[in-house]
Amino acid sequence: MQTVTLKNGTEEVKSLVVVTMLSLRNLMTDNVTAFYDLVMVCRDSDYHPFEDNGDYLKARSLLQDSGRVHESIRNIVLSAVTGDDLDMELGSPYAEQA
Repeated sequence: MQTVTLKNGTEEVKSLVVVTMLSLRNLMTDNVTAFYDLVMVCRDSDYHPFEDNGDYLKARSLLQDSGRVHESIRNIVLSAVTGDDLDMELGSPYAEQA
């Protein structure tokens, strides 16, 4: 399996990064509050998603049944999302190649 280096310095399987990024783009257009909640859970493990966003994220395999984020998903989200609150932006998760 081909791996890629992310901005946070971790290596992840490329196909997982591609699929996760597609899911994140869809979240930004279909359910921005769930996107926000996912980012916040990745940034702070004590954060709890708003209303039914937890179930929404679980149904899309972005949140585990326990309510926690898989470490690989966390790495991708933390590498791809910049900004805070309403100023969050989704960019490339990939580390720049030298």
